[in-house]
Amino acid sequence: RETVAVLLGISKDEIPEIMHRCNYSDAFIQSANDLQIMDAISGCYEQYKVLKRN
Repeated sequence: RETVAVLLGISKDEIPEIMHRCNYSDAFIQSANDLQIMDAISGCYEQYKVLKRN
């Protein structure tokens, strides 16, 4: 998860929070590899950034 965090400029601890906001299951969050995480997050990460700023 370190690679994903560095690429997105977030902390490793934020990844599960983003994934939950994107409606991914705990099972997926626990078992997905970094490439799967990046693919999954890419669809809703921009929205997460906007909401987090406000």
